[in-house]
Amino acid sequence: MSNNFFKLITFTIIITLILCFAGLQVFTLIDFTGFAANHLFALAVGTGALIASLTTGLFLLYNPYNITTKKQTLFVGNLAFRASERELRNLFSQCGEVFSIRLMTDKVTRKPRGYGFIEMNVSGAKKALAQLNETEFMGRDLRVSQANEPSRHEN
Repeated sequence: MSNNFFKLITFTIIITLILCFAGLQVFTLIDFTGFAANHLFALAVGTGALIASLTTGLFLLYNPYNITTKKQTLFVGNLAFRASERELRNLFSQCGEVFSIRLMTDKVTRKPRGYGFIEMNVSGAKKALAQLNETEFMGRDLRVSQANEPSRHEN
C-alpha cells in the first residue's frame, strides 16, 4: 500500500484520540446524570471518530492522495503450453506484485499460443526482467521483455 495511505490512517487516528479526550473534558461541563462513565467514554469516542472521519473526508476532497501504483506490462514468450496462470503468478510473484496475467490462446481452437502478458509494479517488473529472462520454466527457456504499448489510432 501507499505510504500516503498510512499517513492518512495515522492522521485520522490522532484526530480521533484528540477529539475523544477533548470530548471527555467537555462532557464534564454538561449534566449527564444517569449516564455511566463508560457510556460517556463511548459517546466521546464515537463523536471523535465521526468528526475525524468527516475531517479526513473533507481533506481528501480538497487534496486527494494519489494511491495508484505504477504498472508495467511484460511480454513472456516461449511458454510451455501446459503453463497456467497460477504457476506463472507464483513464479513472477517472487520478483514483485503481479496485477494481472493474460495468456494468449488461438481464437478458433482455444489452445495456448505459448506467450502472454504479465502486468506488475515497475520495480517488480525490472527485477523479473533481470532474473527470469532466459531461465528454464517447465522445460523451456522463458523470453521476458518489456511489452510494447498498444498504439492508439484516432479517427
